[in-house]
Amino acid sequence: MNVTGQFELNFEQYKPDWDKLGVVVPPFTIEADPRFMYLSTETRRALSKVSYMVEAGQGASVVVGEIGTGKTTLASWFHSRYDRRPDFAAAKIDESPKKSGLLLLRRIAAEFGLRTRRATEDQLNEFRAFLVEQSEKGILPLIIIDEAHELSVEQFVELRRLLNFRDPRGGKAFQLILLGRPELDINLRDAPDFNDRVATRSSLDPLTPDDTRSLIEYRLLAAGRDSKQRPLFTDDAILPIWRETRGYPRSICLLCLHLCLELLAQGGTQIDEPFVEAFLEKHQQYRRAAG
Repeated sequence: MNVTGQFELNFEQYKPDWDKLGVVVPPFTIEADPRFMYLSTETRRALSKVSYMVEAGQGASVVVGEIGTGKTTLASWFHSRYDRRPDFAAAKIDESPKKSGLLLLRRIAAEFGLRTRRATEDQLNEFRAFLVEQSEKGILPLIIIDEAHELSVEQFVELRRLLNFRDPRGGKAFQLILLGRPELDINLRDAPDFNDRVATRSSLDPLTPDDTRSLIEYRLLAAGRDSKQRPLFTDDAILPIWRETRGYPRSICLLCLHLCLELLAQGGTQIDEPFVEAFLEKHQQYRRAAG
């Protein structure tokens, strides 16, 4: 057998058999996938407020949260929702260029399929022409910027200039959603002209134990597990999971992923409190190993 064939054999040998857990796809991926977005009370509130402001043409919305609270998943959800609608044109910036306002404008232009220009005023004129065209079609452009706490004051200035554009009816011609860590709120104080144009602010905080249970159950259902089956995670398993992860959704998913892999390796059928505690005692470095 050649080397390639041996590698393929070994890969298949260690590939998790998710069917044994009653799921079609891995339920605890830490990638930002809108299909798996659990709607906690705070997430629902943020979705409601931001969606209203976007569709009412109010301008800028800000969502802040610590690392792992679900901001990137929320950004993907907004993009997926509005990119499908014929009355919106959505562009998502996952990581903005450092410092330069012009580079940010060029990046946004590229996402909308516009020509990129070498001068700021030329790029803004390109946006004006685009807005006139979109307005005539009844389309409202939406810009979603993740990791927005990294934006500079110069970049906030250019975003403000975009928000100053008006459609023929006098409404804001661009809508904007910024998602970032809590320092985003602090940085906005250095850009008061933009800060005054923020229509709504929302925050994403860590989950409660009850929400932790609901997130796990939701993820399993979304991955295809039958709700009539015996629970994969027992009630007493939730509290040690919550304590270990402090309620951060990304951390919850990472731990549950490793717990499921451990369960498959042991040939077990259920994750309970002793199983979680034994795993944490034996695999204290599971986070580092995953990185």
